[in-house]
Amino acid sequence: MKIIICGAGRVGMSISEHLSNENNDITVIDSKSEALKKITDLYDVQGVLGLASHPSVLKDAGIEDSEMLIAVTESDEINIMACHLSSLIYNTPTKIARIKSRDYLNEEFLDLFQEGKIPIDHIISPEEEVASAIVKQWRTPGAFDVAEFCNSQVTMLGILCNSNCPILDTPLRELVDLFPGLNATIMAIIRGNDLIIPRSGDDVLNLNDRIYLSCQSDQIDRTLAAFGHSEITSHNVTISGAGNLGIMIGNMINKISPDTNLTYIEVDKDIARNAAEQLEFASIISGDTLDPEIIKEARVTNESSFIAATNHDEVNILSSLLTKRSGTRHNIVLLNQPAFLPLVNTLDLEAVISPPLITVSSVLKYIRKGQIEAVHSIIEEFGEVISVEALETSSIIGIPLKETRLPKNVSIGSIVKKNNEILPARGNSVINPGDKLVMFVPVKSIKKVQELLSVRLDYF
Repeated sequence: MKIIICGAGRVGMSISEHLSNENNDITVIDSKSEALKKITDLYDVQGVLGLASHPSVLKDAGIEDSEMLIAVTESDEINIMACHLSSLIYNTPTKIARIKSRDYLNEEFLDLFQEGKIPIDHIISPEEEVASAIVKQWRTPGAFDVAEFCNSQVTMLGILCNSNCPILDTPLRELVDLFPGLNATIMAIIRGNDLIIPRSGDDVLNLNDRIYLSCQSDQIDRTLAAFGHSEITSHNVTISGAGNLGIMIGNMINKISPDTNLTYIEVDKDIARNAAEQLEFASIISGDTLDPEIIKEARVTNESSFIAATNHDEVNILSSLLTKRSGTRHNIVLLNQPAFLPLVNTLDLEAVISPPLITVSSVLKYIRKGQIEAVHSIIEEFGEVISVEALETSSIIGIPLKETRLPKNVSIGSIVKKNNEILPARGNSVINPGDKLVMFVPVKSIKKVQELLSVRLDYF
């Protein structure tokens, strides 16, 4: 598939990495030669220097015969214009644009992007999606990763098996007897740097294993408790960073939990003043989140959740470690740089949010063909958790899962039937046409899964 990506920043870099690994023909446009050189050196992509909003630059990038344009520059206006021109002049089939400004996303103006006006097929809003991910994480202490599938009927949980886990060294087949009625299935185990897909009931969990499982959404608390996590959502939240993202997080928390006490720490006095004007329900402290005295002033205690959401990864990591020394109940850390992600385990960071991965997941669900509802790239980047509808022509229809030819590194977690009944995937489970599956799929197995499901999980 021939794809043009506008923007060689963090988001464009992450998208380029994923798509180039799938043998797509990728061209990246950016106005900065340094960024362009970096991305072309790292990945198998072509680079074009210039503004993506200029018709001649789009032409140089090969827009005439491209199947998709993904505009993810830092400028909303450039992204909008690139999509508009590619549609108006070159009739590009699919246009995806990153839009950050809340003004464009205001419900009053959303009809601008309807058919016949500004021709953007899909809008992604990174800040809104990141804020939503952080709030989900805050509401689910005990999990280091959370994602919803199938109209929120099924939830994927990433859980650390610490010393409190009661089922360490227990064969997984015994979980059914130990927790009757628990609708949860382990899809993947991350042990150190290794990926393990449990294929038999003989597999056991070890201390410090990081597991990904799917469960019925109304059983989240019970599922977490089964693995030794009984943490309670804190109603005292301190947020480091009072910029647009921080404000959005606070508004979301206040909307769903008005009794939650919100405190902000912001080093920039102007930003702090602006936040104080917008967030009448929150306390704003102007100071450095790395200053122990400021942490004390914010009353960060063992009853608090701490959300590190500044634009600086180093500050987010260090402030999280500092507040953990104060005994915070739950820490959530924003990490923009992929280079920091391997530190997640070594630094004991409880919950990490990666904006580039979130944005990539949003893009992938529009790029993947077939009945794909959602895509969630896991933080370790071993693969993706997806929800997909099984078609009638699939080779796995009508036979027990244990008799299918699923690749060994692919696993199905939950099955949502047409009547909305949710079933844990087991060896005797039978897939029917129209069933929705929540499954873990390593990138290298996408084509094989495509063949089995008759759903084009590969890219166009």
